[in-house]
Amino acid sequence: MHFHIVTIFPEMFNSYINESIIARAIKNKKISISIYNPRDYTIYKHKKVDDTPYGGGPGMVMAVDPMVRAVKKVQQKINRRKNKEKVKIIMTSPSGKDFTNEYSGKLIKNKYTDIIIICGRYEGIDARVKKIFKAEDVSIGNYVLTGGELPAMIMVDVIARRIPRVLGNIESLEENRVSSSEMYTRPEMYEYDGKKYKVPKVLLSGDHKKIEEWKKGRK
Repeated sequence: MHFHIVTIFPEMFNSYINESIIARAIKNKKISISIYNPRDYTIYKHKKVDDTPYGGGPGMVMAVDPMVRAVKKVQQKINRRKNKEKVKIIMTSPSGKDFTNEYSGKLIKNKYTDIIIICGRYEGIDARVKKIFKAEDVSIGNYVLTGGELPAMIMVDVIARRIPRVLGNIESLEENRVSSSEMYTRPEMYEYDGKKYKVPKVLLSGDHKKIEEWKKGRK
């Protein structure tokens, strides 16, 4: 799967895509991530990408033309491939559709080859961008962030984990196994500030049925 991130702060993604599971998935060619900066496609002076909103109001709005040019560049790159591609365009928005495991699962099930994520900034993006590309507003939670870069990283992480062989073992997906909010490892007993903290006996019993029941009770 190919992820295409449209953002005016591309440097924010450097550390994220070069670490841990995401970096390994890129190395193993399970996913690819490309970053596009609207400032590289703007026709305005000083690489300007924002403007004051019609109708008044505080703050600035990301202008339609730089965003359209950037997304169009992504589409041209996708269209140069010989294979038939299936593309999903997402705009990060606090008022959009909830981003959930179920939502990410449908993207995999529907076999999208490319996901374009447009990161919002300032007071938002000119609404014509959404209309032109038939993009879908998606939100990672009922709160407002400074920009859409963090939501984009979260979406890539959640979606990538569901791609076959990215995790190595599909059972590593939390929703596919019995897990709990309480996890323990060695040592069996840990002492801190005069108090002893022990691993629950059931986890040491070897009785897998009882262990599974205990985990379910701690969800």
